[in-house]
Amino acid sequence: MSTLAECALARKPLRLVRRQAHLGDDDSRYEPVSILEDEDSSTGEGGGGGGGGRRRSSGPRLQRRREAPLRHMSLFDLVAFGVGCTVGGGVFVLGGAAAHSLAGPASSVSYLLSGLAVGLAALPYAELSASFPVDGSTYSYAYIALGEVYAVIASMCQTLEYGVSAAAVARSWGNKVVDLVKMWGDPLPNWLLRFLDPGYYVNPMAAIVASLCTLVLLLGVRESKLATNCISSMKVSLIVFMIIAGMILSSGLFPGTKASFENWDPFVPSEFGVEGVLEASSLLIFAYTGFDCICNQAGEAKDPVRDVPRAVVYTIVIDSVLYVLAALALTAMLPYAEISEVSGFPDAFGANGWAWAEKMTAIGEILVLPLVVLASIQAQTRLLFAMSNDRIVPGFFGRLTFSKARRCRPEDKIGNLTANVQFCGLVTIVMATFIPFQFLVELVAAGALLLFSMTSCCMLIVRFKCPSETFLCSVRDVSDDATIFSVEAVRRELSLGRILILLNLFPFASGLCFAFIPINTLRYSLTGTFAFLTLVVALYIAAYCHENTSTRFILSRDGYGTPGRIRFRTPWVPFSTVLGIYLNWFMLANLGWKGTVMLIGYLFVGVVLYWKCCVGKSIVNSNEPHEENESYKNRNILPSERCTSPPSVRSDLQQPLLGGEDWEEGEHETGLLNNVYLKDDLSEIEASRRAVS
Repeated sequence: MSTLAECALARKPLRLVRRQAHLGDDDSRYEPVSILEDEDSSTGEGGGGGGGGRRRSSGPRLQRRREAPLRHMSLFDLVAFGVGCTVGGGVFVLGGAAAHSLAGPASSVSYLLSGLAVGLAALPYAELSASFPVDGSTYSYAYIALGEVYAVIASMCQTLEYGVSAAAVARSWGNKVVDLVKMWGDPLPNWLLRFLDPGYYVNPMAAIVASLCTLVLLLGVRESKLATNCISSMKVSLIVFMIIAGMILSSGLFPGTKASFENWDPFVPSEFGVEGVLEASSLLIFAYTGFDCICNQAGEAKDPVRDVPRAVVYTIVIDSVLYVLAALALTAMLPYAEISEVSGFPDAFGANGWAWAEKMTAIGEILVLPLVVLASIQAQTRLLFAMSNDRIVPGFFGRLTFSKARRCRPEDKIGNLTANVQFCGLVTIVMATFIPFQFLVELVAAGALLLFSMTSCCMLIVRFKCPSETFLCSVRDVSDDATIFSVEAVRRELSLGRILILLNLFPFASGLCFAFIPINTLRYSLTGTFAFLTLVVALYIAAYCHENTSTRFILSRDGYGTPGRIRFRTPWVPFSTVLGIYLNWFMLANLGWKGTVMLIGYLFVGVVLYWKCCVGKSIVNSNEPHEENESYKNRNILPSERCTSPPSVRSDLQQPLLGGEDWEEGEHETGLLNNVYLKDDLSEIEASRRAVS
């Protein structure tokens, strides 16, 4: 059991994170290389910056090796990918259901509340993606800040958000195609009807769209990026058309229709109330899931430190504006009780006599909704790629393939995860074809909310330390003379990990009280009490936990070693982050007991499988000799924010996080050992270690 705990709580060393970012690997993630080398040609450096000379090979042509896809995504590519992975079901599927059954016209407020919660969760994503610009998103952040088992839990929640969501959207697309064909087609032959809808929960059209998306991804990264950019632009244009057309229809310019702004009255129907608005906002979290796929692509961004945080913020803003305006337009076109839960906008246009808009909207949904499937499968492959680099999943998930130049296409110099795409595509096809997902929406939303809270906790661990800790929670020795009645002892022994447990329990208890206590006086008093305790925890962190302000993961090309340039940092920390955690857990408690129970069971099964199959096999915990292992395992120590030069000790972990230049190990060791000012500025644990030596 001790071995299990040691492996499960082991954190990924920061030098290993730096190596996985492929810095120093001849900048291979920046510079394209040829797939094959001619005889008597250079086999030295293929990219930017490593040493080594030219040498000639007299043997057969050799294949160039690169361990990760080329950095090729611009800011526009990242935003298009983020919008493509998020906007879709929130307008085309969930908008009608939220308005009809949960909140009425106030569904726009529900979208706004969901956007606020997701926005507060997105800011830690933006900061961590700038601090650690690697593949994997929350999985990687949890591995660095919390430990291996938390990283596995995060990857399971991300699989719900990417893989399961891809299959669910594919199945929804298949249902829409079948309904559209039955509605507008002439009497169809029996064999075609049996193919479209064979019964027994089988959905052949879902298999078709999942197969097409997989084939696009197999064509190559360049082709899938082009498809993503084009279809994302089409999707945003379609939603803008739906919003403008709905507002014009409701303005009174077309008498004799049901559309009118008077349909907004009552804005909050009495049968739903505030509870319905909050329940809808919890469900509509599903509409925003997938924005973190941008961070999952950070390893392929050209300028990840600058572009990934911007792309995250831009995506959330675009999503929120589109969702709120779409909800207002939909509830203005029809009374909320008449809005279709399955096909909101097409039915609303049809009920008002705009058959052309009905057909245009329905066909547009069919054309653009598959992009969510494509982007989600791609995000899942990048998650498995990051896990394969850590040896938590088999290595074939990280195997790159390159295609040769052909008559109609250039040579692939980016690299494609062909085996990974094939596996994820096949699983998505099977799930979309045979599994009904109407009961899994709450599970996906619950997993996303837990994932957001984990990311916020990772950011707090990177940013703060308690009096008894260094950064990243390495606990110092506590005096044996301290007693539990000593205020100083409490401050020293109350680790940030224990504080974060309280920070997650209090909001969940507050949400449970609000959701399940029937007596209003008791419900509101307990809800407010736990909310106040959450505020007390935030005040403690702000007052007593030291903040690190120099978490800078140097990349050779990002320019952040230049004085005056800083990375994106979440504002108003810890209060904004604590508010985000509170909203996440509060909405999770109000989501319903089914989603929470399913999530607990799902995570329990995953942790048991990790215990039985993966403990001790990762690159961090493996006993195999390699340079990234024992010399610095579990020594995640961040420097003090006042440190402006590299540490005097040979700390492999601090170097990637220091500002300034890309220092070499031991380069300035002798002079810095005698610098008393630097000793005062370093973290206490480093200073004490130097004093002992």
